[in-house]
Amino acid sequence: MKKFSLEYPRLTPLWIAVFVDILGFSIILPFLPFFIEEFKTSPFVIGLLLSSNAIFGFFFGPILGKLSDIYGRKPLLLISQAGTIVGFVLLALSTNIQMLFIARIVDGIFGGQFPISKAVIGDIVPPQERPKQMTNIGVTFTLAFLIGPAIGGSLSSFGIIGPAILASILALFTFSFTAIFLKESLPTKVGEELLLTLDKKSPSNITKSKDLKSNDNNLSIWKNKTAVILLIQYSLLAFVAGVFQTTFSLFGAIRLNLNAQTIGFLLSAMGIFQVVFRTFVFNRMRNYLGDPKTAMIGLGSFILAYFLLGFVMEVWQLIIVLFYISFCGATSRGITIGFTSRAVDFRNQGKIMGITSSLDNLSQILGPLLGGILLSISNGYIFGIVLSTLSIIPFMISFQVLKLGFDNRKSLKTQIPNSPDIKIKV
Repeated sequence: MKKFSLEYPRLTPLWIAVFVDILGFSIILPFLPFFIEEFKTSPFVIGLLLSSNAIFGFFFGPILGKLSDIYGRKPLLLISQAGTIVGFVLLALSTNIQMLFIARIVDGIFGGQFPISKAVIGDIVPPQERPKQMTNIGVTFTLAFLIGPAIGGSLSSFGIIGPAILASILALFTFSFTAIFLKESLPTKVGEELLLTLDKKSPSNITKSKDLKSNDNNLSIWKNKTAVILLIQYSLLAFVAGVFQTTFSLFGAIRLNLNAQTIGFLLSAMGIFQVVFRTFVFNRMRNYLGDPKTAMIGLGSFILAYFLLGFVMEVWQLIIVLFYISFCGATSRGITIGFTSRAVDFRNQGKIMGITSSLDNLSQILGPLLGGILLSISNGYIFGIVLSTLSIIPFMISFQVLKLGFDNRKSLKTQIPNSPDIKIKV
């Protein structure tokens, strides 16, 4: 992270914003059983409570992202963060299940921090470096999820009001930090000179922003074949990951009779593995193989990893498979998002990043449904086989991605993709 900050200091507020946002949410997770007892409700209602946030995020993520393409990244990011503050305050004041739903829905409506943050990366970071920086969002996310539940557990004596107030304070800090330190990055808002380039070291012609604005200003993502292909790939990748993430605890209990404490330990171990891998191995791997081949290895490995998951018989086997799945995600997810960002210019960065966030939310909604059905059919065999089968399609699409010229290695000349990348001089 230190190296990253030195390369792109303008992105530092984003990492703080994403970290605090996820931290604020994750410190509440240990209180889910408390909600069931306190509000005399059922696990199904609590599951619906969590899904409500994802449902509204699914609809409003692309809207906020597209608005940031028009009015600027910073104002929309501040609006999203203000909504998060309101959501956490409502959570602290919740005295019944209805107020809890309102709090989570408000947070979902204003859940634009992820897509807008990724759009800022698309504005500032050269195309060949975007997969690396998109992956750093995953590192930030993982670190927050490792720390948050522990903090929430330590505040359990205060009830839900304790972590909710802390989350509100953290969100207010993020809002203030963003307002003071984050600089606007939308090309049409920050100056006249834009750099049209496909490689950090190979600038081409400099064009006035007003000229760029007049040409194809209303480009449709859905008419961009490269963008559509990459969105299909990411949607399947996110969906399969959503099934695994939302029902893994159920899989562990059914297949190996694991308790909640053991499952929590295994998930934490996965997170730690990803952070270590991304810190010490990932960049070396992508610099040696290039982003397309690195992502292809991860996507292809998912097929085998999920298949093996369905046949684990011992805890030690499960640990090996979980680390393997972590490797797959670390080598493919961030790179795939980076490629999706490169498929469009600055006029659609917010919108396409909003779509990817909506796909993530949709996976959190549909994932538990498919996972529950698969685990009800068998004790895990069908679960692994189906996830493995669904992973074949993103891997097959990766062969098409190889032809797009999205190679990050400096020794290779970048080919021209279907859509130009427009960068600001920084």
